[in-house]
Amino acid sequence: MAIEYTYYSAADLATDEVRSVLAAALAGVLAPDGTAVRDGLSATAYRVEPGEEATAAQLFGFTHRVTVRFRFSNTRPDLAEHNTALMAGAVLSIVDRTGADSVLLFNGEEAILRSVRGEAVFGADWEDWESFPEAAALKVGRRVAALAQPLL
Repeated sequence: MAIEYTYYSAADLATDEVRSVLAAALAGVLAPDGTAVRDGLSATAYRVEPGEEATAAQLFGFTHRVTVRFRFSNTRPDLAEHNTALMAGAVLSIVDRTGADSVLLFNGEEAILRSVRGEAVFGADWEDWESFPEAAALKVGRRVAALAQPLL
């Protein structure tokens, strides 16, 4: 069974640009279809066409322009932990680069990382931030707080 995270962003990035950022942040390669791939993790990214914006972004109060779907395959626990940190780092790369409002959802509904006006906020209720040391290190210098959960 695969685990999936969805990232919605107001970043004004073209599909090729967001794919390039992801491949670099994930230390992966771009497959012919544009998917960023590494051992145990793939990320599909694209700019959203007008009229196809996700309702979730509206509930978090921003205009949806970019979607990234991170898909984890069944792997060793240490690799899953490393890939979780890489995923969070990739999201932070987009936030730091663009300052755009965004949200990272687990299972399509639980907000675990959010950015508002360029500030990334880690969800205080997401246990993996603390149980994965590499991911926990990404929180240094960033705010941790309870996040609104309009999809739950």
